[in-house]
Parts: sequence; structure tokens; C-alpha cells
Amino acid sequence: MVTEESSVANTFKNFFDNAVNSLNLQCDSQFISETSHLSNPIEVAVEKFKEHPSIIAIRNNVSFESEFDFCDITIDDMEKEIANLDSKKSGVIGGIPSKYLKLSTGVSSNFLTEVWRNEVLAQNIFPEKLKLADVNPIHKKGDSTCVNNFRPVSVLPSVSKVFERFMQKQINAHINCFLSKYLCGYRKGFNTQTALLSLIEQWRSILDAKGFAGAILMDLSKAFDTINHELLIAKLHAYGFSRSALTLIFSYLSNRWQHIKVDTSFSDWSEILKGVPPGSVLGPLLFNIYLNDLFFMLSETNVCNFADDTTPYVCDKSLKNVLEKLEQNSEIAISWFKTNYMKLNTDKCHLLISGHKYETVWAKVGNDKI
Repeated sequence: MVTEESSVANTFKNFFDNAVNSLNLQCDSQFISETSHLSNPIEVAVEKFKEHPSIIAIRNNVSFESEFDFCDITIDDMEKEIANLDSKKSGVIGGIPSKYLKLSTGVSSNFLTEVWRNEVLAQNIFPEKLKLADVNPIHKKGDSTCVNNFRPVSVLPSVSKVFERFMQKQINAHINCFLSKYLCGYRKGFNTQTALLSLIEQWRSILDAKGFAGAILMDLSKAFDTINHELLIAKLHAYGFSRSALTLIFSYLSNRWQHIKVDTSFSDWSEILKGVPPGSVLGPLLFNIYLNDLFFMLSETNVCNFADDTTPYVCDKSLKNVLEKLEQNSEIAISWFKTNYMKLNTDKCHLLISGHKYETVWAKVGNDKI
């Protein structure tokens, strides 16, 4: 039993650091192109995945008139974003609390606007000090002395959230028209009700017609933490992001560090090499963009999705057709997860059938029957 605070913090650090590595995620080498002749990280990412199925799917389904690039902001814009900060939320140790940032808006807004113009826009660099996170281990359920029953929640600097909000709004203006109607998480005008209402109404209709409805509830491991940065950059390029915009986003994702906070003690620092920053403003949007091309692959079926919960479902007058289509859709989804460095827990998936009450039914998902 580890009880000393700094030892507890480093125990959590080692567990969270190894959580993704233990999944042993790899992409089929046939989808990766040679890049040894390139040195620029953006060019490497774009070239490396140019033949990747997701990139091809995006190219086949997305067209744009002009490339996306980040644009300038005014001091008034900065003042509004600072005013929208939640004063009750804590910041990182040693950072400027939101409360004091808001109280000093007259001074801070001018300075931060200059940082946006001269560093973020002019040099395509996201400030290094804004990429340092304090991580609090939050107990989920079960035995509170078991490290497996905790999840990490990151606390980022208040100024980081201000800059991220500008990036999020500008990216949304370009990308929103390309996002699938099935993506219901982290989007304005979408929520869990949006995801469920469509499913329920289609199920109600087929059941009234004496048919059947079926769904496979899919469980992903560490979905937000497994996102491959180079593949994300390649996808953004396929969606029409300019080289300068990609450079800034790559700067935002790379060279990020975190340490675990337990009461007044901290673990050693560790670098985040994969995934989107948990607790960030921009992370959920980048996750949606990363996931979006899955729905291009599942164009022949309906999907109920919220964040990392993806549930393909089928309505048909024949139970046999329902099960066959669910298995086909599952194979497509499993293939997509594998080539996009994500891990589906097939042994934790669930089969849901409505309209059939008299005997046990099963479907094959990967190598498992559920």
C-alpha cells in the first residue's frame, strides 16, 4: 500500500502514462508511405498517410472552395473571452487565476491580443507555458485503493482556454458543414437527446410494422488518449486546412507536459505523445474531426453517437437481415478503429434486439459472439 503523497502521485503518473502504451496500437504498414526524405513534421504527416483509407474517404466526400487559416482578433474579442471565463474554476499551480485575469482585463486583454498576433498568428506557435497541465486523479467507482479505478482530469492555464476558444470558433466556422449529422457530442445544437430521438423514432416505426430493431453498443478503450497526432494533421489537411494552420495545431498538440497532483505533492513531469488534451476547450472538437470519417464508411447504416460511444443500429422486417447487417457494420467499424489507432473492446460490446422475445440471438463482433 502506497501512502506517501509524492509516491502516490508517481504511482498515478506511471499508470496513466502506460494506459495507452499497454493497448499496443499499430496501423497496417500498407497504409503508410515512405517519409525518410522529408524533415518538416507537417509534410511528413501529410505524405505518411496520403494513402490511408480515412484520408481517401475524406477526399471523396469533402470539397471546399478555399483553404482554412486562422485570422486576427480585436481587443474587444479578447475582452469578451476573458469575461466568459468561469471564476470558480481552479487554474494550474503558479498560473494566473481566472478571477484575477478578469479583474485585470484592461491590462491583460491588450497584452494577450499582442501575443495572439505576434506569436500565435505570425509564428504559428502555441505558447509553451500554456501547454503545462496539472492532473487530478478522480475516483470513478469501486475500490478507492486501486489505481485502475481512477481517471485523470487535467487543469490547464486560464489563458490557454482563452486562446483555444478563438481557435475553436474559427475551426468550427470551416469544419461544421463537413461534420456528420450523427456526431452529437460537443456540438452546438446537439446533445444526448439529439442522438437518442432519431434512434427511438425509427425503432418505434419498425416495431409498429411488426419488424425488428437491433443495435451493437461499442466500447472503446481510452478513445481520447489514443488519437494519433500525425494522422489528425493529415485529416485536417484533407479537410482544407492550410500549412500555417496545421503548423499551429501541431504546435498546440506537441511538446505538452503534465504532472499528477495529489494534495500538495506532484509527480515527475511526463510528455503527452498521443491524444487530445483532457480538460481542454479544443480537444473535443479535434476528437470529432478525427472520428468524422467513420460515418463516411458507415454510409449504409444508421448510427447513434455521443462522444466516444458509437452505436450502429438496423431496422428491418427480417430479424436475420438485422443481425447480418449489424455484423457487416461491426466489421467496418472494427477495421476503421484498427487503422485509426483505436481499440474496440469486443468483449465489452452489447447486442440489443427489440421486437424479438422468444429465443436467444447472437451476433459476431470481431472474434467474439455477443
